[in-house]
Amino acid sequence: MERWLLLFAGGILSASLYSDTKFWLIVSTIALLFLAIVYAFLDLGQRKVKQRSFVPLLIALFCGILWANANLYWQNLRAIPDTLTQTESQLTLVVDEISRRYPYHLRVTGRILKLNDKPLSYWRQSRVQLNWYRDNLEEMPKTGERWQLLTRLKEATDYRNHGSFRYRQYLLRNNIYAIGTITQGKKLTQSVSLRQRIFDRLTQSNLSQPGILAALTIGERSLLTPEVRDSWQKNGLAHSLAISGLHLGMVAAAATLFFRLCFRCFPVGLKLRERLNIRVWSFVFAALVASAYASLADFPISTVRALTMFLVVVAHIILNLKLSPLSLLLRVSVAVLIVDVFAWQDPGFWLSITAVAALFLARWRWQKADGRLATIKNLWFIQWLLLVVMSPLSFLLFGGFSLFAPVVNLLVLPVISFWLLPLALTGTVFALFDSNFAEPLWQLAELPIIYFNPVLENLAEHSANWLQLNRWPITREARFAVLFALIAVLLAPVRYGWQRFGLMLCLPAFVFILFNQRDGNLRLHVLDVGQSQAVIMERNGKAMLIDTGIEYNSGFSVAESVIEPFLNYHGLIPEIAFISHGDKDHNGGRAFLSQRYPELKWRGDASNAPCKAGDSGQWNGMHWEVLWPAAEYQGAERLSKNNRSCVLVIRFGEFSVFLPGDIEMPAEQLLLAGLDNASQIRSNVMLIPHHGSKTSTSWPLLQAVNADLYLMSYGRHRGYQFPHRYTVERLSRTQRPWFGTRENGQLTVVSDGGTWSLELPFENR
Repeated sequence: MERWLLLFAGGILSASLYSDTKFWLIVSTIALLFLAIVYAFLDLGQRKVKQRSFVPLLIALFCGILWANANLYWQNLRAIPDTLTQTESQLTLVVDEISRRYPYHLRVTGRILKLNDKPLSYWRQSRVQLNWYRDNLEEMPKTGERWQLLTRLKEATDYRNHGSFRYRQYLLRNNIYAIGTITQGKKLTQSVSLRQRIFDRLTQSNLSQPGILAALTIGERSLLTPEVRDSWQKNGLAHSLAISGLHLGMVAAAATLFFRLCFRCFPVGLKLRERLNIRVWSFVFAALVASAYASLADFPISTVRALTMFLVVVAHIILNLKLSPLSLLLRVSVAVLIVDVFAWQDPGFWLSITAVAALFLARWRWQKADGRLATIKNLWFIQWLLLVVMSPLSFLLFGGFSLFAPVVNLLVLPVISFWLLPLALTGTVFALFDSNFAEPLWQLAELPIIYFNPVLENLAEHSANWLQLNRWPITREARFAVLFALIAVLLAPVRYGWQRFGLMLCLPAFVFILFNQRDGNLRLHVLDVGQSQAVIMERNGKAMLIDTGIEYNSGFSVAESVIEPFLNYHGLIPEIAFISHGDKDHNGGRAFLSQRYPELKWRGDASNAPCKAGDSGQWNGMHWEVLWPAAEYQGAERLSKNNRSCVLVIRFGEFSVFLPGDIEMPAEQLLLAGLDNASQIRSNVMLIPHHGSKTSTSWPLLQAVNADLYLMSYGRHRGYQFPHRYTVERLSRTQRPWFGTRENGQLTVVSDGGTWSLELPFENR
């Protein structure tokens, strides 16, 4: 059985990584038919068991491939046609998620019932996420309502860089197939869902922590303040702010006790008591109650995953199946993949699996404590084991882990499980019947949290709590190697404590020295930041920034979502930054980066060291030189902001890079005329100015630079169609390759000072 499940899961994973859905649908279907015929032939021929057992394993493998590709095909079926993007469309939408209000817009998510007055079948009813930029909006769309909307849809895009959040993948995981904006809207129906009614009641009640109550009762996290999110994460409590296996288990346990108590109290005949299996029916009732609890959250992905795991375990208990912990873990994992074939792409899936595996490990590797306070001792040990085993995954996902988490979880989780959750859910039940008892129960439930939160905030700010490894200037490989070395020391089968202590001192230090090696090469990273620009030069753990990307009015910042995660991913410390000019698509992240890196030295626009032709310097073994603007054109009104961009040449040995900012043809002509000699500007790599606009990248400039490789930073934008075809034609005339961030994501050039190579880490992804 376990071999079949492993191959089935392997088929799902392999198919999810391959993009040719129709091909694999055909191949897997034909293979399954062929293998079924072969198996039937072997069975009729009464061949040996070993010969016959091989065929079912192949059938399990192709069943996994077929199931994954069927889900991929269904996902493609629900995609919005390209012909409807970037054009106005009229939608009839049923709102299926609580709308969120931001400073500059309202976010509405729902399922399309009609598209341009054409009804859609259920299988083609895509979910979309829409922004409504309207200050005088009288009424927010609510869950369950139907609205007629005039929208402009578009396909979501990712910023494909090391460490960047994969926004498009996140949307697809939540079954959202397009994003867009609303220009007009009209409400068609008034009815709202139960979830919306509870949410409205929570927001209207006099509560100090409505966000925590909403997260625990209906799985809605929009009311959580950034301070609460940050403090709970840094104390290792983020898992308790979602409807997880812990909460489902507590609800199921309470339902089981309630059912058995009712069975004993109600007058039931002796014959009926003998015929009914109270144990089985109490578990069935618990499963139904847990499913009803999950339905209050509208079955989000994380809750569906936890509910699936819970139901599989309950089914094994009801059927009285005796399995080893690893076999049960395998069945639970495969069940989750059957319900959601893309679950392995979610960090929460691996967090859940790792936590359960750690609990099984504790049962296998160590004996339980005996004597007084044995329960507390066992819980204390399990908390520290979870911290050590899950630290690599926590570092990968969150950049660090909490050293105070074992203590905090041991003190806070019982309060949440036995006080906060029962009272909050009881108040929710009363709220469904519009009872006045709901608000007092919620107020009673949040009392401990009112006193806990200030303590948690202080602990979160303590320097010894959050071990943020991604801010350490060491390689990513060394960080993981040290963490895995600590796990290996913990699991090592040694007899004496001094042996384990010696291993703990020596093994992590050895792997740190082994893996914390930097090759001394220069790496030029042109980051994928859409229709803006951010470049990072790195060498030996230190970084130079050239431009900082865009910051939107909504508060979204490329510096926060792309640049800082990239620096943390590679363990880089930025020391110097150039701002080519003051446009927000180049200078948008300056304020954020100045706050995060106070020691960062700024040059260029609006700094104490503005760019001036002839300025030069050394940094980290590299030589940089400013070629433009000339002194007479600094601040000159007759030149546009773009034409006053800081133009840099950076040299490392015999390798050089030309970085022209957003200069246009007038400035290019003046730049070339002011050069002392042509060698000043010749470079191996050139960054195309102004994102490939037709007003830049003149043929004389291309001839003067004479680069071997051209790189371009640009993205999708309704107002621009970059790169312009004139620019592309001029680049084609050079007969040298060019690459853009829109098609390839992050662009990286590596040089040892002599030779160089191009890396495309996100090509075809």
